[in-house]
Amino acid sequence: MTTTKPSLKGLLTGKGGIDSRSLEDIFQNCRNDKDKMRKLIRAFCSTYLIDGKQRPLLLRPLQEDIVLECLMTRTDDKQTKLAILAPRGSGKSFALSVAVTIYMFFNRFRDLVFILAPTEDQAALIFNYVYRHFADNTFLNGLVANYRFHNKPNITLKGGTIMRRAPLAPSNQGQAIRGQHPTFLVVDESPLIDDRLFIDNVEPAIVANKAPFINLGTPKSKDNHMYRYLYDDGYADTFKRLHYTWRDAVKKGDAYSAPYTDEEMLDKMTEWGEDSIYWRTEYECEFVESVSSVFNPEKIKACYDDYQITRLDGDGEQGGGNITVGVDIGKSVNSTVISAWSLEKSDTENIARLIYVEEINARTGGHDIPYQRRRIMDVTNKLGASRLIVDCTGIGGAVEQDLRLACLDSNVHFVPFVFTGGPKGTKTQMYRDFQSYIQQGRVKVPNPENLEPDMAKLIHKWTREHIDLEFTMDAANKTEKISAPSGKHDDYCDSSAMALHATLSMLPMSGNFGQSIISSPINKQNYSGGNHSSQKLFTTRQRKVTLNKQPLRGL
Repeated sequence: MTTTKPSLKGLLTGKGGIDSRSLEDIFQNCRNDKDKMRKLIRAFCSTYLIDGKQRPLLLRPLQEDIVLECLMTRTDDKQTKLAILAPRGSGKSFALSVAVTIYMFFNRFRDLVFILAPTEDQAALIFNYVYRHFADNTFLNGLVANYRFHNKPNITLKGGTIMRRAPLAPSNQGQAIRGQHPTFLVVDESPLIDDRLFIDNVEPAIVANKAPFINLGTPKSKDNHMYRYLYDDGYADTFKRLHYTWRDAVKKGDAYSAPYTDEEMLDKMTEWGEDSIYWRTEYECEFVESVSSVFNPEKIKACYDDYQITRLDGDGEQGGGNITVGVDIGKSVNSTVISAWSLEKSDTENIARLIYVEEINARTGGHDIPYQRRRIMDVTNKLGASRLIVDCTGIGGAVEQDLRLACLDSNVHFVPFVFTGGPKGTKTQMYRDFQSYIQQGRVKVPNPENLEPDMAKLIHKWTREHIDLEFTMDAANKTEKISAPSGKHDDYCDSSAMALHATLSMLPMSGNFGQSIISSPINKQNYSGGNHSSQKLFTTRQRKVTLNKQPLRGL
């Protein structure tokens, strides 16, 4: 008796009395061959899935690689474990939803797919994508027995396979995953989940099954399970490690468009600063120390130049020229610091030179506001400064009005400066500029070895504060704070940063941030890229879209 080999169409649709379980055999065969799996993914996406513009879905190279790796079986038949880093906005969560959908299609019988994330909203993101994949296609929708969106949300297929979602947060202590043994476990934004919660609840859930265990996200700090999975030698044999950056995200491949272009990302790199914690974690996908130095000690000392600092002797004007005075108003036990910088113009890059520095502390006037106001204006007038920029944050506001009026009388341009935090805050922007100026050799400071002891002492203190200054990372929110370590001060730093920004970045006589005239440290010509659209590819839609039921194209 001759046995007829079932057609692919029959296997996919279950027509002709073909057992749908045969789909699992097709899937398992492909899981050991990357070429076959890649063809299956492309065929499935183009046949049954759509993008946000109702077109057959074409994955970008980064997305296709993520889907491929999620669905492959390791050749040594060990438990499939993945640790994947991918940049913000790259479509990584959407890629996971595609992997989950394909897995459920070929494994319809009593499998348990589980989606975990730090919050309910994050867990719902992949869940909703999967829902749309099934609901937007008549054939796939016909495989679903039930959609449930509240009280243990899940999608249940007619064969018994279930996809569930749940947050893993301190508030629920991992109760949703406790005691569960999923056959396909996805942890989105894994680095943001508390390490202890993860170890106690997630890792035990995958011990019993040789199941895909996928951890995806952007980096947090090094004190985290994701960092261990990626870089600890003890996990080298059990985890496949994948590291993507924004450079991978801009590759369009056969897709319609990329999420962002080279030009957009290079502009963003310039805006944030390529050394900023935000840029390095979100787009370069680097793990950074929770605390790191703002300035390189060697770069700070490279600012030293052989000249004398200005002394304010007598009653007459001592300085003159294009001079900006920066003042950090002392708060609590901190000192008020006055620094003056002279602009030296050139045809290439202007230079700022520290010509005067003074510290007002408890011994020299303390926090006596009238005294500070008088002394600030005295220094400003004696130097013949054209601009005065003052920290008016908090207590600094107490002197703002008096200084503003005094500057009017002295024909000095007054700039009140208010520090704001966060990766886009004025303080972060100001210090990014400061770093760039030093990198380019545009900041000059008198060499303390050539100064008299009292002046040398001030420059040594200026140097020490800059070397001590730190970036402190808020790992949960992925933001950075610039401040002195506990017990130390940053008064000299803030005073200089404000004055340098006013000297080298602000437009003449402007009270706002102007267009920076500095040369960007990033050479955009070093990067090549096409004219990609920045339009967001994938959105959740409520429309019902019917695609044809034809078998997978390309197989």
